[in-house]
Amino acid sequence: MKEKWSIFKESLSDVTTMTKREFLLSLAVCVLGGIVFGVFLSPKKSMVIGSHNGNNSGNCSQKSSEDEEEIADWNEIEEENEP
Repeated sequence: MKEKWSIFKESLSDVTTMTKREFLLSLAVCVLGGIVFGVFLSPKKSMVIGSHNGNNSGNCSQKSSEDEEEIADWNEIEEENEP
């Protein structure tokens, strides 16, 4: 095994030429491989479509419909505050 390693180390010092096409393809493989590698190592997240930020899009939970009953109508507040 040491013999194979020494032969491999000697081959690393050789100068080789690379075409522009080979260079760009190897660069593209490295970039795309890094993207795939990053996707697999990223923390797992659950899929959520929409941010649930209270935009009243109709997908309200039971609790939010109860909260709507407690909120006063804006017209009622204006009538109470008139002099």
